Amino acid sequence: MVTHDMRSARRGNRILYLKDGVILGECDLGKYTHGDTARHEKLSAFLKEMGW
Repeated sequence: MVTHDMRSARRGNRILYLKDGVILGECDLGKYTHGDTARHEKLSAFLKEMGW
């Protein structure tokens, strides 16, 4: 799935950050568990690092 929506992205196990068709970063979030705030924080930190 491709998305620009963080809520949808949080449900993924592996997040790839692409720019102009090039993978600039990857974040392994592991298995989705509803209400996992650490998972949300990890994704937020990754996206901030990527400049999003």
